[in-house]
Amino acid sequence: MKIISVRDIAVLVKQERKNRGWTQAELAMHSGVSRDWVIGLEKAKPTVELSLVLRTLKALRINLDAIVSKEDESLVSHEDFINSLYSGSNLSTEHEK
Repeated sequence: MKIISVRDIAVLVKQERKNRGWTQAELAMHSGVSRDWVIGLEKAKPTVELSLVLRTLKALRINLDAIVSKEDESLVSHEDFINSLYSGSNLSTEHEK
């Protein structure tokens, strides 16, 4: 699945949580976050903390890989690369089941 927005991560997390039969409270427990935080993530709150998103993805056994296209590699500045990470333009996921 190609991730291009916070909404994409929110949908992925909610879908995988439901696939596991977990409640939001159970996901929060497995991730070490509050239930309110999980609710915010699933609603695609744009200010969710990245380290907690990564912890939640790990609890769900979802790998997140960043891929830079070969044609863009020589043209991407450091600032553009950081901006692309925030916009999610070069992110994809791979499920581990």
